[in-house]
Amino acid sequence: MLEDAVEVGKELVELYKKEAGNYKRLAEMERGRRRVVEARLRTCSKLLAEGPDLEAKLNSMIPDLVQAAASLPSPPEVSELQTRLEATEKDRDTLAELLDTATKERDAALRARDAAIARLQPRRREDEQSSGDAEALKGRLHAPTLRGVLEQAQRHCPSLVITADLDDTKKLEHHQKAPHWRDRLAATLATMQVYAETKDLAQASGGRAGHELANLKAYCTSQSFPLLAEDKVILSEGQTASSSPRGKAQRTLRVPEYIDPSGKAVMLEHIRIGDGAPPAPRLHYLDDTNKSGQLVVGFFGDHRYNAGTN
Repeated sequence: MLEDAVEVGKELVELYKKEAGNYKRLAEMERGRRRVVEARLRTCSKLLAEGPDLEAKLNSMIPDLVQAAASLPSPPEVSELQTRLEATEKDRDTLAELLDTATKERDAALRARDAAIARLQPRRREDEQSSGDAEALKGRLHAPTLRGVLEQAQRHCPSLVITADLDDTKKLEHHQKAPHWRDRLAATLATMQVYAETKDLAQASGGRAGHELANLKAYCTSQSFPLLAEDKVILSEGQTASSSPRGKAQRTLRVPEYIDPSGKAVMLEHIRIGDGAPPAPRLHYLDDTNKSGQLVVGFFGDHRYNAGTN
């Protein structure tokens, strides 16, 4: 029994030690919280003590702030802001136009350079072509067939895009006038190429193409000895051909998508390769030299439907 009492006593002693340790930790925590509260109390007391001085400082600063505010420029009126905005937008539009012009001139210069390299023909002047250039190019385009002339143009005329169906030449190849048509077709394609190059060179020189380069007919008119007579170049069509469903459909021809996203365009401009007697072959084209620097040959074959068609 004595031993049991001793053991119980030891357990009680250990229990009391644990309780004492817990109370000690609680006391330490309480002292820590008290120190934090006391620090805050001292800070607040200090701020309260400085209150009158801070108020005096603020009061002394008010006159300076008032004076500074009075010296500020008055805000601009809405109308003035609108005027400034319009001026800025105008400057922006002007710069955009200059950039667009510079880009077009650069593209024209690149096309002219590529055409010159393709032709392997030195230029005597940068702003004009001579009839000899067109004559030399015409010689390169000669072929034993009409189809062959068009295929030669695809090789030697980088400013021409030929989307025409070359099979349309088959019915013309054995006609008695085919040699004459081949010669005129070669002269036409050579003139179109030289016209496009001349216009590109004029635009690349930093200026605008003059009235003699307004279109292919004007160019032919300006030449002393043109390979293509101006009266062979027709810039439009009659009412029936241009507005009737059949006439318009026959003249709606393929073009590259960079010229028209639809891939088609109405080509009323054409050249009389043959005379008036059937089959009276015609070459229809689209003059896109003001934009892409190219001419699109969309059709070459017998005469399209018009008011005189039986």
